[in-house]
Amino acid sequence: MKVLISGAFWHGSLEESYARAFESIGWNVARFDWERHQNDHPLAGMALTNKLLRSKIANRTGKWLNTAIQDAQPDLVLVVKGKMISPPTLIAIKQTLSDRPLVNFNPDSPWEPANSSRRLLESISVYDIHFTWSKQLLPKFIDAGAKKAEYLPFAYDPVLHQPLKGDLPPIQYDAIFVGTYSPERDLVLSSLEGCNIRIVGNGWKKAKYVPKDWILSEAVYGEDAVRVLALGACSVNLLRPQNRHSHNMRTFEIPATANAMLTTRSEEQAQWFQEGFEMECFATPEELLSKIKMLAGDPHHSRMIANNGYETVREETYAKRTRAMTSLLGFS
Repeated sequence: MKVLISGAFWHGSLEESYARAFESIGWNVARFDWERHQNDHPLAGMALTNKLLRSKIANRTGKWLNTAIQDAQPDLVLVVKGKMISPPTLIAIKQTLSDRPLVNFNPDSPWEPANSSRRLLESISVYDIHFTWSKQLLPKFIDAGAKKAEYLPFAYDPVLHQPLKGDLPPIQYDAIFVGTYSPERDLVLSSLEGCNIRIVGNGWKKAKYVPKDWILSEAVYGEDAVRVLALGACSVNLLRPQNRHSHNMRTFEIPATANAMLTTRSEEQAQWFQEGFEMECFATPEELLSKIKMLAGDPHHSRMIANNGYETVREETYAKRTRAMTSLLGFS
């Protein structure tokens, strides 16, 4: 069997994790790097400030995608996000595929303003099926015209997320936060005065409240990220507003590295991990500070949370999610 995946392929991307997962269960994978093809367009450098030009480039990239599908003849096409793919492009792809499925997985919410586009919303009805990480988004997809929507949680990629081998480095900080900047995260983390915390992620130069000396670096991935996480008594996972009642990628990635996860309390995360045994949770900045101090002051408890979380999460890989996806699509 063969799948063509369209998205952004780089070390640490979800698209690359899914590509490896498909390969691990015996599928052949064709990668269509939408971002690279889009940036290769002769007018790409001029499109930064020109919305009409960006649309024109996206339309050309869509034609290249359809040509790649015609050449590869895959049994399945998986589009990750697809923010700039137009409905006419998807309709043309559907004609190419005939009865072979055209599938979308969006790691964000299509209705989140920062991650939405008119094209993304208008294309919902064209896909054969949408897989989403949020149970709460399922009815929204159906209301927006989706033919079908299925729940598919995030997972972890063993190539990127695994415990450090050998002796662990000494703990240097009370807590580590690895994640992209947002105003909400800036406010929450800035309230942790008196805490020895460090932050790694993109965009934190924009922070208005977090002290600059708390920021270690821009985003890191794979073993580099695991080494950073190991420096803290716990790793903080702040769910964004769109994930507030659900979960996010870190829900699985942190335990998979055998580090103690301290995460925003949510019903969905509690389906996988037991609070106080496999994870610690918080609902307010005050509780977050209290839990950080507790974990930093009790290394035995922190290590217990880390080890138990790791044992619980071990099977929650993208290979498992890929098997679930292909089974729902009738391939197994």
